[in-house]
Amino acid sequence: MWRVGLGVGVPFGAIVLLLPILSSSRLLVFGVPLVVCWLFGWFFLTSLCMAVVWLAFDRGGDDG
Repeated sequence: MWRVGLGVGVPFGAIVLLLPILSSSRLLVFGVPLVVCWLFGWFFLTSLCMAVVWLAFDRGGDDG
């Protein structure tokens, strides 16, 4: 259950739950709206979450 929570739940919560809050912000990061930087950053952070799940839980398991 921790695998699903970390691999899927964290990115889902960061994007779906926080996106409406960030979309009302008018902050700019290097001339780009904060919401665009947030979404772009989570492309990489989602991959990082999946890598952590693989290293922590699935690395030594057999597939058969």
